[in-house]
Amino acid sequence: MDKQFNFEQVGKRMPYNVPDGFFDQLEQNVMAEVTAGNIATEKPKQKARTVKMTIRILLAAAAAVTLFFVVTKNMPNDTTTTEDSFANVELAYNNLSPEDQEFLMEVYEEDVFMIENEEMDY
Repeated sequence: MDKQFNFEQVGKRMPYNVPDGFFDQLEQNVMAEVTAGNIATEKPKQKARTVKMTIRILLAAAAAVTLFFVVTKNMPNDTTTTEDSFANVELAYNNLSPEDQEFLMEVYEEDVFMIENEEMDY
């Protein structure tokens, strides 16, 4: 629009107008567009979007399954039992000098977990 309108000066009069016969021809123009198939061309676009979305979902699912198998295959297998791990700790403790053994016993003297393990029968 070229002009700047002063709405106070215009009052309740509408400053905009529509072309003559616009509303008379509106229904005919809409029907012409529908029957000509211009609106129907949106369906292939929507179908293409659906196909693309389906492909993306399938690729994401395949990537998730592949990731699951890669992660589970490369996870370490911890087959040591509790008895084995305590045996390893005891062996390491016995390899320490008497001074180091005494130091460790002083440090861990009040450790709750050490007290519980001493009371348990293996």
